[in-house]
This record gives sequence, C-alpha cells and structure tokens, in this order.
Amino acid sequence: MATQRTNITTSLKIKVENGTTDAGAVKYATRTFSSINPEISDDDLLAIGQGLAAMQAHGVGDIQRYETASLVTA
Repeated sequence: MATQRTNITTSLKIKVENGTTDAGAVKYATRTFSSINPEISDDDLLAIGQGLAAMQAHGVGDIQRYETASLVTA
C-alpha cells in the first residue's frame, strides 16, 4: 500500500540571539512566520528567511522550516 502525505501547515522559524546564560552560552528567541504555502521550495523559503533575518536587530543563529503533515494509506 502506498502512503500519501498531505501537508497541513508549514512555518518559517528564525532563531535570533537573545542574550546569554549565566554560563556564557548564547540564548535564542524564535520568530515564527505561520501559514506558509506548503508548496514553496526550500530554496525560496531560505531566501525569504534570509531577507527577514537581515531586518533583525539581533544576530541570527538559524533559519528553519517546520512542517506538520498527515499520513494516510492511499
């Protein structure tokens, strides 16, 4: 049986530096952009993430794609 994947939601998360811990490690806050078209390519989403990251006042640690999907038997 074939399994069919249906994207439910896609979001873009940008981790930005948000201070340091007592031990001196960098802390991060996450900026989340929801309701992204699940059909967007990784290259296009990264380009958008880099554009948004360039507007942040704090340093950027990571740009991430998160997806939630349903799996059903086709």
